[in-house]
Amino acid sequence: MPLVKRKLTNKSIIEKCKALKDLETGMSNKEVTKKYGVPKNTLSTWNKNKTKLLTSLEKNGTKSKRKKLRSGSFKNVDKAIYTWFVAKRSQQVPIDGTILKEKALKFAEALGELDFKASDCWFHNWKKRNGISFKIISGESAAVTNNMTALWNETTLPTLLLNYKLEDIFNADKFGLFYQCLPNKTYHLSRKKCFEGKNSKVRITGIAAESATGEKLPMFVIGKSKNPRCFKHIKQLPCT
Repeated sequence: MPLVKRKLTNKSIIEKCKALKDLETGMSNKEVTKKYGVPKNTLSTWNKNKTKLLTSLEKNGTKSKRKKLRSGSFKNVDKAIYTWFVAKRSQQVPIDGTILKEKALKFAEALGELDFKASDCWFHNWKKRNGISFKIISGESAAVTNNMTALWNETTLPTLLLNYKLEDIFNADKFGLFYQCLPNKTYHLSRKKCFEGKNSKVRITGIAAESATGEKLPMFVIGKSKNPRCFKHIKQLPCT
């Protein structure tokens, strides 16, 4: 009697996790293997890699069609940069590809991975393995936490300023002055509605600076251009 070859069917990570969930709900190994059409040793392997499978599903979501777990060649670098990335994003720090690559190179150097190169190919695969995408920051959740700002002001900034003399340390801030705006409050007859008009948008922008010893720099103000760009090729205006 000729041997019948068993048809190999690779299951997605989602299906593997569903099979493991069926085991948790009380289904027997025999019932699960029959339901998903896999041998017992395959189910045993899934159960052995349960933590990795669930972690991959959590990172990539239910839309992932991936069937195998891929860990990359530089596992220590991958793990280090992922841990750092998660920590920084939890502090609402914006991170782009350039920062991640530079940080990965530093981790590789610290871990002795001299052959590591933060190439575009590595970066693409690292994002894919960890379910990371590039999105626009929006909403109040994008704001950096007050604790982080306070920590920088109390620890990092004073340390940096130790390398400078007081007369060389300046605090500067820009300002906008809407000098044609009317007050937004007024006395009004109680029995009548108080309507407001549009505020004037005419403004001047400037910057003020003062040193730690009290020296004040002349105030800089941004004025209007003598030759506005919109009139670049116009030698004579059509009206006077």
